Amino acid sequence: MLILGLSAFQWSCSKDSDNVTPDAVPQDPNAPKGQVRVGITDAPIDGTEVKAVFVTVTEVRLDGKKFDAFQGPKTVNIAELNNGNFLTLGDGQLQTGTYSKLTLIFDYEKDQSGNAPGCYLLKSDGTKSKLAISGNARNSVEVTAKQFTVNQNGTTDLMIDFDLRKSIKTFNENARKNYSFVTYGELQSSIRVVNKNASGTISGNVSGYNAATMGNVVAYVYKKGEFNQNTEAKGQGESSVEFKNAVSSAKVDVNGNFKVSFLEEGDYEVHFASYKNSGDANASLLLNSFLNLSSNIDLNSISVKTGLEVRLSLTVKGVIGL
Repeated sequence: MLILGLSAFQWSCSKDSDNVTPDAVPQDPNAPKGQVRVGITDAPIDGTEVKAVFVTVTEVRLDGKKFDAFQGPKTVNIAELNNGNFLTLGDGQLQTGTYSKLTLIFDYEKDQSGNAPGCYLLKSDGTKSKLAISGNARNSVEVTAKQFTVNQNGTTDLMIDFDLRKSIKTFNENARKNYSFVTYGELQSSIRVVNKNASGTISGNVSGYNAATMGNVVAYVYKKGEFNQNTEAKGQGESSVEFKNAVSSAKVDVNGNFKVSFLEEGDYEVHFASYKNSGDANASLLLNSFLNLSSNIDLNSISVKTGLEVRLSLTVKGVIGL
């Protein structure tokens, strides 16, 4: 019985330790330092009932080292940081070297003012829906980035792209629509870390766009050759994420304008999907069709260069059914 008890205790501790964020690795105070800026932006979430999405970040780490320039906790409305807008989380010194991982530590329970909850979706009716990682008590997310170097005489400018559309799922609870973060693995893949100084932008205007007749339109950006309509238009993974493999996305506004920022240099393709309201307050917008567009640049082969903005002039020719 004693052996069984000890075994059960050991298993319990092991399970608990899976959900505990390890302590940060201290920086070497004698090592040379370089300047690092870390900002956060968002690819917008679908859903007219979503007014805001707040996350409370308590700590930022780079390859396990605490980024001291970030002073948490800080509660951020991520939903307002799109179309190239961003918030600087910290600007300061970090030990020189090569890095490839960024970790965000969240507080689900309290915001920066001590009010509950710490991470939540604010609905248009004023109610809050607490957000936590689905099926996992972990309060940290580690994201693998393209390798970057912090130099003693330079500035490294990092941007965290928190794709709300891919990171939040809906479910019905007591006949009401509710929200949570997706699973840990899905949340990891919904957050990008980009070297801002090595990125470009795709923007444009859709002439002839009419939201009343065409619905809400989202521009989805993919790496060239990686879009498969049959797969991407369907929910994938445990949380049924649509357009799961899109690099980023942007809503087309009432004037037909859109902008997708912080794209790493490379070749991309853009696809425009239309959504309609189902009429059910407890249901999300439904994918309706794709827009058939004429463009000044081939939408299946868009070359993005560092520091440059590719401007698309588009005209609606019709719609393509699913």
